Amino acid sequence: MNKKYISLIKDTMVFSLGNIGSKVIIFFLVPLYTNILTTEEYGNADLVFTISQLMMPIISVAIYNAIIRFGLEKKDHSQDVLLCGIIVWFFGCLVSVLVSPLFTFYEPVNKWRWYLIIYTDANILLTITQNYLKVKGLNFRFSIISIIQTLFLASLNVFFLVIFKWGMTGYILSNALTSLLTVFLAIVMGNVINDIKSSCFDKELLKKMVIYSAPLILNNLAWWIIQSSDKVMIELFVGASALGLYTVATRIPSLVNVVVSIFMQAWGISSTIEMDSTNDNQFYENVFNAFIVITFGAGIFINLLIKPFLSIYVGSEFFEAWKLTPILVVSAAAFSAVAAFYGALYAALKKSVNNMISTFIAAIINIVMNLVFIYLLGTIGAVFGTMISYLVLAIIRMLDVNRMMKMRIDYRVYFLNCILVIIDSVFITFDYFITIVSIITIAVFIFINIKEIKKIYITTKRIISSRRKE
Repeated sequence: MNKKYISLIKDTMVFSLGNIGSKVIIFFLVPLYTNILTTEEYGNADLVFTISQLMMPIISVAIYNAIIRFGLEKKDHSQDVLLCGIIVWFFGCLVSVLVSPLFTFYEPVNKWRWYLIIYTDANILLTITQNYLKVKGLNFRFSIISIIQTLFLASLNVFFLVIFKWGMTGYILSNALTSLLTVFLAIVMGNVINDIKSSCFDKELLKKMVIYSAPLILNNLAWWIIQSSDKVMIELFVGASALGLYTVATRIPSLVNVVVSIFMQAWGISSTIEMDSTNDNQFYENVFNAFIVITFGAGIFINLLIKPFLSIYVGSEFFEAWKLTPILVVSAAAFSAVAAFYGALYAALKKSVNNMISTFIAAIINIVMNLVFIYLLGTIGAVFGTMISYLVLAIIRMLDVNRMMKMRIDYRVYFLNCILVIIDSVFITFDYFITIVSIITIAVFIFINIKEIKKIYITTKRIISSRRKE
């Protein structure tokens, strides 16, 4: 098998170690939260972390995005790239402290503003450091850090919520402390201090990195609008209790996001290396086709199990969240995943402006859809707004990147898959013959994708066979 496919699979497996382990632990923390916190407390706490996601790209100039792109390009001087990232982070910390008084005007966050600042600044530095580990090829250490980070979070949650019974304060504090502890761990395991000592400040490099990452501020803000602005609107228009239900509903699509995020970490590296070497379009096409089958299939399977699973997974106060989940799963599997796939290709092509424009268009659509749908339909309106914006984003990026790279994608198969999973999710949302509809959906999905399923099977068989020979 071609070395680039093996490298992609190997990196995916390494990242799986950290991501699956950490995500599984986080996934099983949700029953703890939903049985100890009220829907209102859970909603307000999530709002704090939502605001943090908004702040990160602004105060850091999204510099963590430039770490991987320029670090891989300048392998022999990657420590100089790290130094530039640290310098930008330092000034970002000063900015975060200066803007902290603004949170006094937003009551749901005001009480927690210093937790928010610490959590945000620590996570920016953590992202910079973790991306630097990828540049150095220390993917295994990255995975170990992810697992330990989750163990920190789980331990502190049990300590503060179960033993001390600090409620919402304990929940937010455990997240802030986890970020600080993990940053320290990443610095030690990544040998960051010594690398900074051996680095040289390169003014031109810093300028190039900022020019590359600056457009991604708007891109990250647009992503925040698509992924999180609906939470703010729900809190304002419907209430914190409804936000708590919606927050639980968004946890389930994270199962799809586990698959996507694991692959995207490896894909970001592979696509960049490939773009800088042979630039083989066949490689991108093959990976995309397999990616679609896996993510769509995961979405269909998860939707089949949503209702019975949530009946035992969350506290009774949160069970109604299951009705919000199916379409969110489809948004993650069918549209968000495709948008992320092509986002990695934008990065490899250094088309950060195109990346930003596509996301910005989807963000505007998301705001309009959410304002209309949440006003008319309540919380479930946010679900439809999210799905439509992800669909638009996926289509824009597919057409744009395929135009630049001349990729041959079977749009007919892709859109048939999209229609199939949307119909499936709508039937499940309205609790209409869920089992029968799911069985039919699986059968049709296999029929549509049988050619690609066979390819995946043969490729998997070859990999296993080659591993045995070794």
